[in-house]
Amino acid sequence: MTNLKNTGLVSAFTLKLIMAALMVGDHMVYFFPHDFPIELRFAARVVAPVFCYLMTVSLYHTRDRGRYVGRLMAGALVMFAGNLALAHALNGPKIVLNIFFSLAVSAALIDRIEALARRKGKPFLQALCIIFLIVACFHVEGQFLLPVMALVFYFLKDNKPMMYLCYILAGACVVWLAGIPIYQQYQALAIIPIALYNGKKGADSAFSKWFFYFFYPLHIWALYIIRHLIFRSFWF
Repeated sequence: MTNLKNTGLVSAFTLKLIMAALMVGDHMVYFFPHDFPIELRFAARVVAPVFCYLMTVSLYHTRDRGRYVGRLMAGALVMFAGNLALAHALNGPKIVLNIFFSLAVSAALIDRIEALARRKGKPFLQALCIIFLIVACFHVEGQFLLPVMALVFYFLKDNKPMMYLCYILAGACVVWLAGIPIYQQYQALAIIPIALYNGKKGADSAFSKWFFYFFYPLHIWALYIIRHLIFRSFWF
């Protein structure tokens, strides 16, 4: 399969570190819009697509999909709880950032579609679950942008040129239909880091496995607290 014959230069862990750095810049602008250049947000539009692509790779290779999807959902629930607790403690606005939920819903949707296609389980229940997940897609961060990306990345994984083309076109349509800020179109550039992916994990340790699960919520909560301590107010 072409998705297993990557010739890129960058491992999954290296990509995650690069995306984490871009993500910090993005959220610095989000929490401090008058103190950092908006270009940091433009550059970070590739972050969610790259993490989404790596999620589909992990979903394809994992031996236990249920555990993998469960881990993403557990991360989402922990972040939901932390977001609510922090906003309540500081009497601040609701924190809506939670990419774990977007990834978990996307992964579950792919898994159920494949199960239905392979006639695993009861078709009616599988179809009902798919409908439920599609409805959930409208309530994830970025609405149904990441789920659409995930479907393209996963089901076209064996035809990279077609995958890139459909990703760009589908992403542009979703941005337009959902009324997402136009600078989100920079997400098309995600095909560059994705093309550089060499199909390898890179670092293979407990740290590399759990790094993003801790880094993502902690850096958002830290920026939220810093914003509160400096300005005692919010306008995002």
